[in-house]
Amino acid sequence: MIRLSVDTAFEQLSLALSEDDSILAQYHSADRRRNASVMFQRLEDLMNHAGIKPNAIDAFVINQGPGSYTGVRIGMAFVNTLAQVFEKPVLPVNSLRLLATQVSQEEDPFLVMLNCTREELFVAEFEYQQGILKQITPIVLHHLEELKEQMTSKPFLLHRIRGSHDRWSSSFEDIECMAPDRSGVNATRLDQAAADGVRNDILDFVPSAHPLYIKRDV
Repeated sequence: MIRLSVDTAFEQLSLALSEDDSILAQYHSADRRRNASVMFQRLEDLMNHAGIKPNAIDAFVINQGPGSYTGVRIGMAFVNTLAQVFEKPVLPVNSLRLLATQVSQEEDPFLVMLNCTREELFVAEFEYQQGILKQITPIVLHHLEELKEQMTSKPFLLHRIRGSHDRWSSSFEDIECMAPDRSGVNATRLDQAAADGVRNDILDFVPSAHPLYIKRDV
């Protein structure tokens, strides 16, 4: 199976073409201001490098968020358009599952936290069960102050999307979190997370994907 994986949820542009478990071509850029204008050109470059045609892609993988609101929408529209044109399925992967794949050796349940622009974090708990990464709680949105007790009782991984005016950076300076043993989040890792999810009956293909927006409980 040939897959195209797309990740724009962390205000980056990351693309990967894979066949089964092998990466054919990949592209990654942190130039978040130009994602929408260069995506089709970068995809064409990747396909030329891999020597395949667009209609040879069997499935599309997308990071459905939560994450950058604009980034998620851009990537989702890109993938859904291609899936519709070529009549191929989409495999959505949430961003916290993607982040959790950076941890490979933790025996206890651990939290994954994603901060975007405020002192609020998306949180979900994960655990390796017989070597399979399982999400054991839904993604919820909490204020940083509400999470401090959990931060001292469970190991956690924190990922932050930093804006150009990061007024809340000081709130995170003294937080000690897990160090990932698999560095980086990109389309290659997204592709691996998708393949593992399908192999272990955790993720399903859909005709089109929808952004995962989590609202705070009132």
